Amino acid sequence: MTQQEFQDLTGRKVTAEEYKGIEQMYYAVPNMEKDEFCKRWRQAGQNPLTIALAKQATVLSGMLEERNNEAEDCHSKMEELAWFLIGKACAYEDIDFYKEAIRIVGQKAAILHKIKMGYPLWKEDKEYIRNNLK
Repeated sequence: MTQQEFQDLTGRKVTAEEYKGIEQMYYAVPNMEKDEFCKRWRQAGQNPLTIALAKQATVLSGMLEERNNEAEDCHSKMEELAWFLIGKACAYEDIDFYKEAIRIVGQKAAILHKIKMGYPLWKEDKEYIRNNLK
């Protein structure tokens, strides 16, 4: 629902900032059509509690987006670390580096990375491939 649709359906003008909170509440309500939401908003939307909840929904949504971005960054860094460990494991024939990489990304991803990079497949890799291609 757009801000204009909301204003048309409720007969109430709202600022862009107010609409952000309203929109968060709208998306937080599962299975409610915009007509029904606006009807209920007309009944309770001017209530100070509803306004406070809309503002809080906006703040929490922003915080959640920040945490999601941080989690994505961590995931990318962990994946980079795994690729680094696989390279070192192959260079030094060190199974401990490889096991740590597998712990981070899983054996399938580790093997696929080795194939992509042209690294040698070890006995454990070949066993995994045999067991999972049945």
